[in-house]
Amino acid sequence: MPENKLDYYEIRYRLETQAAFRILRKDGAAFMLGFLHEQFKLRHRADIGQAELGEALAAYAELLRLSGEDEALGRGASRADVSAYLDAWANEGFLRKYYPQDAAEACYDLTPATERALEWIAELSGRGFVGAESRLKALADGLRELAYGAAFDPEERRAELLRQRAALDDELARLDRGEAERLDDTRVAERYYAIEDAARRLLADFKQIEENLRELDRETKERIIASEGARGRVLKELFEHRDAIMASDQGKSFQAFWAYLMSLDTRDELAALVERVLGLDAVKAAKRSFPLDSLDARLVAAGARVQRMTHRLHEELKNFLDERARREAKLAASYIDRIKRLALAARDDPPSSRAFLVIEGEPELNLVMDRPLYRPEEPVVIGEAPAALGSGSARTDELYDQELVELGELADRLRAALTELGQVGVSELAARWRPTRGAAELVGYLRLASIAPSIAQAERRSLVEADNLARGSSILADCPDPIFLAEVQP
Repeated sequence: MPENKLDYYEIRYRLETQAAFRILRKDGAAFMLGFLHEQFKLRHRADIGQAELGEALAAYAELLRLSGEDEALGRGASRADVSAYLDAWANEGFLRKYYPQDAAEACYDLTPATERALEWIAELSGRGFVGAESRLKALADGLRELAYGAAFDPEERRAELLRQRAALDDELARLDRGEAERLDDTRVAERYYAIEDAARRLLADFKQIEENLRELDRETKERIIASEGARGRVLKELFEHRDAIMASDQGKSFQAFWAYLMSLDTRDELAALVERVLGLDAVKAAKRSFPLDSLDARLVAAGARVQRMTHRLHEELKNFLDERARREAKLAASYIDRIKRLALAARDDPPSSRAFLVIEGEPELNLVMDRPLYRPEEPVVIGEAPAALGSGSARTDELYDQELVELGELADRLRAALTELGQVGVSELAARWRPTRGAAELVGYLRLASIAPSIAQAERRSLVEADNLARGSSILADCPDPIFLAEVQP
């Protein structure tokens, strides 16, 4: 059924099945949503450990009891079962409980349904005014970009670019005459609130992105489980769907976003724009509800979570197939042992029928004439006179003339760049500290990338210049250019 066709049955079905509606209908919904909003939204946390969240939940419940709000905890609640709320919420799909890699303690984060329910309740409070002008302008800009950006007619595209250039020339002329238009405080606040809403929803969308990628991974595993074909067919299907996660619309959109965010120019521009906007008097006077100054760090942290989750899903899929292969090998070995025991039992009384054993699959015939003819090897003739002792003409000095690179020195440079920039690629490191020991220094950076805890765009390549002072030469290398990421705390 199309999404815009909402009749009685469709609405009833969604009210009964959608997790966001089940949250709002749940006994003690105010208690649950109030606690989750305080812990995750007000504190801007992406995930929280089980012990920390359990202590906060007990304190929050005790505070409600002291204020006389026992009924807010839901019917049947008692002091003893407050700690069981977290597992109950996770089982109902309101929280996601998982174990991070190499961690013994479970962590919790919000599901897309809970994010949506909190967003709905926040929108009910409303603001003093609705920014109709900024929304209409954004709508018109989006329509114009879509209409002319997707046009295949070069003349239409040219006409639109000429119109934009004329508008820019007119604005420059007004600026020279001192007639430039300036946004008043009302429109500044209006646009700032729109930016806050967009930033908040962008971060909330990451939960849905993670959920969509997990669903794609789950569907791939289900197809492998349901497959009854031969092992080769299962392998073929796996390799065809191994990149299904990133090849989907969701994956392509996220990769485009991540590549845009990983650009140093983009991040520098965002940081400069945020700093300039927060310095406006109208913005300082506005009631701000979102820490826009931490947007860059939170976007990188949320994107890195999705990247790590995608790599983890790929590893889980590989381990899943390896485990299936081990089970099949064990089953085949048990069948072979059983056949041996049956053959031993029937040794004295073999079956009279010739077709007492049927093997599945087509036989593979190896005919005699399909084999190549024998070709005798050429005989090796050894003369009686010993070979004379000769002298080598090759130079062996170059075997010992190796460029030694201290990885500790390169690691110090990397740490200094990450402290200052937050992320840096091999090409940026080579531009800041120009290599003086040729390709060996570039290989050293790649060695650090192979053991780095967090990198991005490992497949990226760039042309990097390097000098070799010992030999007085320079090279231009087509070098892998992964991006080192600092550990970002949201």
